[in-house]
Amino acid sequence: MTAHASADRYRQMDIAAMTPAQRIVALYGRLLLLLRQARLAIGSGDIAAREAKLDHASEILHELAASLDLEAGGELATRLAALYAWLIGECLAVHIRPDVARIDPMITVVDELHGAWVAVARQVPPPAWDQAG
Repeated sequence: MTAHASADRYRQMDIAAMTPAQRIVALYGRLLLLLRQARLAIGSGDIAAREAKLDHASEILHELAASLDLEAGGELATRLAALYAWLIGECLAVHIRPDVARIDPMITVVDELHGAWVAVARQVPPPAWDQAG
């Protein structure tokens, strides 16, 4: 097994051990990192990096949107769906016309969502198997 394969396997095990709230925190954290990296790529003129980071950010946003249960989640899920749609649209817009001023509000929104989910994840108890020890 290669080092890369071992790291992937470890990452998958780590993700499997997370609570759903911790997974959301991890997704938002990764999304935030990608948007910040895209911002840096815009500033440095690195087109390939910008596009790769925005593509990955869009994939995460699509995953977050697909995970919403609009019936059970009510107004909150509906608002999140609209927010994800806006963020996906902004990723596309920044692809077409790279602009730091356009990506900054995206970073602000995702940072606030990340902080809110960190607070939620702290309130969710760990799985019962994790407490034995």
